[in-house]
Amino acid sequence: MSGTNNSIGKLVREWRKGRRYSQLSLALEMGISAKHISFVETNRANPSKELIIQLGEFFHLPKNEINRGLCLAGFKPFYTELRLNDGALKPVLDAIDLMMRNHMPYPALVLNKYWDIIKTNDSANSLLIKMGYQGYDNLIEAIIADNPQTSHISNWQESIYGLVFRLRNEIALLGGSSRLEKLEARLADHIGKLDDTIISGETPVIPSTQIRIDDASLSFFSVISQLSTIQDVTISEYRVELMFPTDDATRLFYQH
Repeated sequence: MSGTNNSIGKLVREWRKGRRYSQLSLALEMGISAKHISFVETNRANPSKELIIQLGEFFHLPKNEINRGLCLAGFKPFYTELRLNDGALKPVLDAIDLMMRNHMPYPALVLNKYWDIIKTNDSANSLLIKMGYQGYDNLIEAIIADNPQTSHISNWQESIYGLVFRLRNEIALLGGSSRLEKLEARLADHIGKLDDTIISGETPVIPSTQIRIDDASLSFFSVISQLSTIQDVTISEYRVELMFPTDDATRLFYQH
């Protein structure tokens, strides 16, 4: 296994460097031998199943990434990847549906880690249609196709820059993601040269997305619920995004 480009040692090294740990600092925090970490990374020692899972949880890695590490080390995947119609997932899917119904009349969406739109409630579906985002399976793709000059997002620049930084944080937490990296690069290109000081003035306490719909000016902030404690690869990557009104005008709009 030594010297290969696709090895558990190389992957562990990528995990560690992606989280900016030295071998020594990682060993101290995890209570294991720095020498053993070095041997694992250079493929002179095979990590145990327990160590791979421990590393994955320590680095807050996605479950499919931990499974990948296990497979590279010669073990079976630890986390399931069930079909959505599997009965074991029904309680979780029912709970998601209940959250989305109870959030009406406000918009709610279910997205996966790639920002694919998995599900919407009626309010979110109506909002996406009015914004011209219908027909897109991926929310980032829809935003990339949006024209800033005609967009329904009135604070377009502020919102899209915020989205770029959010994508960057998510990519870092995932330890890299080629698909998200391509989406982030395309979105950044769509808004021109990035400048970390783009947002001038005071940062609002509650960052909001402002949307013009039917001659109304709506303002939303989001509360995101993640299902990371679910021991299944697919469902653990789902997040439920609940959009709440930031002001009275938006609340009144949805009371009619």
